[in-house]
Amino acid sequence: MFTLQNFALLDLLIALTVVLGLGYAHRFRLPRPPVGRSTASDVLIMSCLVVVMPITYLAMPAPAVSAVFGVMIFVSLQLALGPLVGGRPATAAAVLLVAATAGAAIAGYGTLVLVLNSALIMIVVIGVTTLWTQTGMTAGHVAAFAATLAVYDLFATGLGDMTDRFLAQVEGYPFAPLLAVTTGAVPVAAGLGDCLMLALWPMVATKAYGRTAGWVGAACGIGLIILVQVGFATGVLRSGMAFLTVLGPAILVQYLVWRGIHGAERRTSRWLGGPAPVVDTSGRVDRLSAALRTARTATDRPADTWVAVDDDAVIAQGPTPGTALRAARRAGYQGVPFIRQL
Repeated sequence: MFTLQNFALLDLLIALTVVLGLGYAHRFRLPRPPVGRSTASDVLIMSCLVVVMPITYLAMPAPAVSAVFGVMIFVSLQLALGPLVGGRPATAAAVLLVAATAGAAIAGYGTLVLVLNSALIMIVVIGVTTLWTQTGMTAGHVAAFAATLAVYDLFATGLGDMTDRFLAQVEGYPFAPLLAVTTGAVPVAAGLGDCLMLALWPMVATKAYGRTAGWVGAACGIGLIILVQVGFATGVLRSGMAFLTVLGPAILVQYLVWRGIHGAERRTSRWLGGPAPVVDTSGRVDRLSAALRTARTATDRPADTWVAVDDDAVIAQGPTPGTALRAARRAGYQGVPFIRQL
């Protein structure tokens, strides 16, 4: 039901997600994936997935879709909670939260499912947007992604019924990709994509152009949400409006303005306060290079082996970076080895 109280609660949850995300991203460091930093090709791939995945979900039974989102949420919870409580406690907390949500749905506790699911979505949004920001996603990447989503949302939601059909499919199931405060055929809610972009742009804008840009981005996003809600309440807009068709151009305009004012974006390392690059005078680089050359000439290692190197010696190996690191830990190595593929 569209009421002032429900809209206000949704606005509060969105604002809380954005503000907590800004603080979390600057204070905590998420482990960088072995694929490296974000590039323009990554944004292109993400855009293609956004188009393809909803079509795939519509072809799947609703319980399967719920299970897929449950797995995605579980992984994202581990990622976001790890820096707060540690690896194993984060896994335990993720298991507990996912199990509690699934159990509440099976038991028919709809209100509890709504509360737990909203909490899960908020944590997931903070974790995912922090990972994207810290792996080098630039303001230009976000602006391009937002523009792509605006066009997609126009056809999928504004002119088509794909979004409506998807929401009807996941209605009543746990792990729905919605930050919702009510249930029913027309819930008061924000989609996961909307929440991601609302939190991502202020975070990346802060990294690229400073706190003022971040807070302007946050205020603009929340202000647009409120304007859309006023349209719902007054009957000017219909439910299920394509919100990203409004938010996407707003992000693009902000990017062009800040780029015109500041020019080049601030690098991620400078935003995180990392130390300036220094010249290695210890000879460690030469020793690492020598150890890798020796490892490459070994006849008992496959060509695709990953090795953990400590100065002048290979201390462990494995078929993936993770297995090489775990092998080094099992061998008693307590430091941070250099992981490299042969």
